[in-house]
Amino acid sequence: MSSNRRPADALRARYGHALDAATGLARPGEVCLAWVRAECSDFVRFNHGRMRQGGTVERALCELRLVADGRQVRHCLTLCGDPDVDAARVRDGMARLRAALGHARVDAFLDLDRLAARSAHTQSVRMPASDELVDTVCAAASEHDLVGFHAGGPMACGFASSLGHHHWHETASWTFDYSVYAGGGLDPATGRPARAAVDAALRDKAVKATVGGGDWSAERVRAAIARSITQVELLRRPPRTLAAGRHRALLDARAVADLLEMLAWGGFSARALASGQSPLMRLADGSARLDPRVSLVEDLEGAGVPLFQADGYARPPRLDLIRDGAFAGRLVSPRSAREFGLAGNGATGDETPQALSLAPGTLAESDALAALGSGVWVSNFWYLNFSDRPACRITGMTRFATFWVEDGEPVAPVQAMRFDDSLLRVFGDRLEALTGTAHAFPDTATYDGRAFGAVRAPGALLTGLHFTL
Repeated sequence: MSSNRRPADALRARYGHALDAATGLARPGEVCLAWVRAECSDFVRFNHGRMRQGGTVERALCELRLVADGRQVRHCLTLCGDPDVDAARVRDGMARLRAALGHARVDAFLDLDRLAARSAHTQSVRMPASDELVDTVCAAASEHDLVGFHAGGPMACGFASSLGHHHWHETASWTFDYSVYAGGGLDPATGRPARAAVDAALRDKAVKATVGGGDWSAERVRAAIARSITQVELLRRPPRTLAAGRHRALLDARAVADLLEMLAWGGFSARALASGQSPLMRLADGSARLDPRVSLVEDLEGAGVPLFQADGYARPPRLDLIRDGAFAGRLVSPRSAREFGLAGNGATGDETPQALSLAPGTLAESDALAALGSGVWVSNFWYLNFSDRPACRITGMTRFATFWVEDGEPVAPVQAMRFDDSLLRVFGDRLEALTGTAHAFPDTATYDGRAFGAVRAPGALLTGLHFTL
């Protein structure tokens, strides 16, 4: 594995030439566009508190677009980092697009930014050497059954067009997503999994957490794992089964981030709002309002997300979505702007937020359990889905580190329960307080490459959350 200690702009030096190769192929009446995504990522898997698999993956993809006479076609290819080879691949890809363009239909909502623009952003972030990461995690896990996944390293994206655009964004990031299981661990004498001694009732009981973003900090990782181990001890107590109904609740920042991510499913999409499919229709039309302490922004700059998109348009560093409990803005892609006659704001094609940030409140985290008094303390949600989209009603399950609290002290883990409630109520008349610190949870997706973005959220104290079973 590599240490990912690469110089700034290393990916640009290897793959940025593909942008120039593509945009230089335009003929009269054509517009050539290219979008490059590249990464060099370390991946490390842990099981039973020990490293089980590690490796490094470097990959770069280039999406070519050819536009002429109101038509467009696309082609995606892999880059190898050799300028001559990649230029040949780009030329071949553009030739394929020209052959296909005549078969494409006129695109009524095609909209490209015609104003030339250039930008370059690089951010240096101190990354962990793989050996340091492994040593830190294994030492902190000790004999506990920690299962986790680390992904980190430089990643970049770039956009260029024959209209005069040339943008590049390159940074580095790391995440460590893990669970500590209550029913596992290593036998100190043999160093092997102590499966024979595991209580069957504890096999699926775990504390789940994510740490990452910003400069690498071994201390942050050690502190996070230590907190998880403390909660694991609580999981080993006899569980409490709660009756269905509304219970006073404290949601950790991760649980609040889980709920905010549900709003990304069309909540602020101009297309979803115009077609009546957004779960925030009532908020947008003014028939509903959230608690005045709720202010939500799309903070691209704060989350290190590129400030440009694949049609050439710039994206605002910050965009108000909810201000003082009222709907304040929507994500408008160029296509939606043309289709619905709206002012665009450079949203991506799917109009999904990448950097939701909920403003913190005034409740000190150290006082949150005391403020809860007696009720349910939820660290995060295992599963979420809409049960009634027009009402912004969510159903989901607790599983990891959910506790019953009495007089400000956690006394027992709670058996997995389903809840069903409207986020218009959760962040509306049920919201009693927001904690004073907002925590960032970087996007951990790796299925189609690592992703830019994060959700930032504080914890939330609720007068009630409705549990159904």
